[in-house]
Amino acid sequence: MKVTEIYARAAERPWLTLRHVIAVESAPCLSPVLVGIAGRRARIACGRRLPLDKQCRNCCPRIVVTEVRRITP
Repeated sequence: MKVTEIYARAAERPWLTLRHVIAVESAPCLSPVLVGIAGRRARIACGRRLPLDKQCRNCCPRIVVTEVRRITP
């Protein structure tokens, strides 16, 4: 994720924050969930079905900030 904060002069907090997020799948799901679709059964990744606290470590999202730029006008 790339974050750009633009500050106004003499301000303590940014008044404009731009974020660029790139989503990447890390690896296959470790605990797929069995669901019924149109009378058939299929296994899908737990990240598409379960809440965050129940997802495996491959499906649970992690955010890594790779770059922070501060631009002073």
